[in-house]
Amino acid sequence: MKKVIITTIIGLLLTGVGYAQTHGEQILQPTHIVGKRINNSGEVLSVLESDFTYYEDGKPHTFVIPDYNLSTNYKFDNDYFVWERTLHDNGHPAIEEEISYTYENGRIKTVIYGFNYVNPTLVWEYSYDDDGRLIRKDLKEDDELDFHKHYLYEYENGGHTKIENYCTSWPDEGWLQLKKTVYQYDDAYSLTTRHIENYNVSGVLTSSTLDTYTYTPSGKQETQVRQTLTDGEWANTGIWLYVYDDRDRVVEQQEGTWDAENNEWDINRKIIFELSEEDMTYTVSFLRKSGEEWVWGEFYEQTILFGSALYNQQRTLRFYHNEVNHGNSHVNQFVMDLEYFDEPNYLGTEEKSQTRCSVFPNPGNNRMTVQAPIENAVVRIYDLQGKMVLARPFDFSTEIGTEGWPSGMYLWEIWDGNQKEASGKWIKE
Repeated sequence: MKKVIITTIIGLLLTGVGYAQTHGEQILQPTHIVGKRINNSGEVLSVLESDFTYYEDGKPHTFVIPDYNLSTNYKFDNDYFVWERTLHDNGHPAIEEEISYTYENGRIKTVIYGFNYVNPTLVWEYSYDDDGRLIRKDLKEDDELDFHKHYLYEYENGGHTKIENYCTSWPDEGWLQLKKTVYQYDDAYSLTTRHIENYNVSGVLTSSTLDTYTYTPSGKQETQVRQTLTDGEWANTGIWLYVYDDRDRVVEQQEGTWDAENNEWDINRKIIFELSEEDMTYTVSFLRKSGEEWVWGEFYEQTILFGSALYNQQRTLRFYHNEVNHGNSHVNQFVMDLEYFDEPNYLGTEEKSQTRCSVFPNPGNNRMTVQAPIENAVVRIYDLQGKMVLARPFDFSTEIGTEGWPSGMYLWEIWDGNQKEASGKWIKE
């Protein structure tokens, strides 16, 4: 499922919303996070302890940072994540954030977000076509207003081209298109290009960017190159590079800008990932380039959203960050203390309740249903020789006809972007 981004006004929020699992591997589950506030000299200014509690089936129940009087509670309805509430009181008026989900036929129908500090209510409503593809997402920001922000989706070339139009609508003013995004996918439905056009209220093009993606042979994202349309020509502007170890785990993320004078990329930021399996800690370090030296990065405050953002097949973290002024101190590093569970997790004819991605009925015959609480997911199915039988994008749920498939065992994978969320076996009788 897409991770929910909730940023507190005061302090540091780290939160988790579920996890994915992988066939034939043991579960890695975080037990707590230690956040270190570090200045540019590497001096530790303070340490933030945290604690997790879990339901019996392994889903997260609470996440707490006592020093900041901050806690987040989670609720599930069977395999679906339906509710999250964050409370925060640190010498200021209590802050309460809440987000809830409703589902219809295995797909998200509504998402409601409330925040009592400034008291807005955001409501998203989703609509789908007969193939289960998302065709419309509407947003309203106040109970007194109708839905006035709209995302409209079109599909071409068998879904290999996806067009997203972002519009606004107001009473007596009609609809205004402010943005158009065209996504291109390859045969395995991995994103290859993303073209964004922005318009002003008069319909005049104001900016245009083109992102191009490449992948490793195993399907991990390797590069993202951004170009910007300037004076009618495309010019390089940004690059993101990902480095993996021999176990397909990301160990370094690099970011850079185009140096037109020297006609080359200037790599000026790095994120280093270090996993110690001996003491079961995970360290994320942020660096920036100063001249020819790499120094602590100038990140004033980090918000890391931690689900099983720990993907078992690569044993690494998915995280998000933003920069916020916070005095003269910096947050440059987080250490994740992890626990190895003893029970192996095998996804096969018996689906584990912990995984919120499922393929059923299993065994099956002429039809299978794939569910995953993920927008823009991709399911890939292989035979036992490793040949791809089918790749299909879907939003939250899809049905696949298997009438012409030979009986036997198949392997399935569910991907969220360049991350494999879950995998397992499916048997056709």
